[in-house]
Amino acid sequence: MEKNDALKAQSENGDALGGLSTEEIERLENYYILEAERLMAFGVQEKKEPLEGMLNHLRTVENLLHDLQFQWEDCISVLYSSFMHYVVLVEGKEKQNRLSDLVIELIKKMKYLSKKEPLIMGLARRYKQQRKEVEALIGLRSNEPEM
Repeated sequence: MEKNDALKAQSENGDALGGLSTEEIERLENYYILEAERLMAFGVQEKKEPLEGMLNHLRTVENLLHDLQFQWEDCISVLYSSFMHYVVLVEGKEKQNRLSDLVIELIKKMKYLSKKEPLIMGLARRYKQQRKEVEALIGLRSNEPEM
């Protein structure tokens, strides 16, 4: 692939590869292919084209991180009062202590997640950037003339 071809494809793919040379693009592509093959070796991904598998994996993790970006602290009081109302009305006194311990444990986890929001957001940004890079690499592959 010529340098001009790489620059043209780069502009078509939203500058995800941000001014990388052809050699750097090839190294990046090899990196993602090796990572995808490692994922497929452990059975995490079904056997298919490595970059497509990597793209699928990155999208899945990105969606997970997006779901974790929730305002956890805002819903603790609602969750606790709703759950305790349920315990009193449905479960009765005999299960109240055990269930309230479970709710307290859940609230602790929610509090932990709310404190980790900057980390989660940073990871989500990084995975989004990686996804864009893989999409750009796939776009470069599809623009290459076949021999």
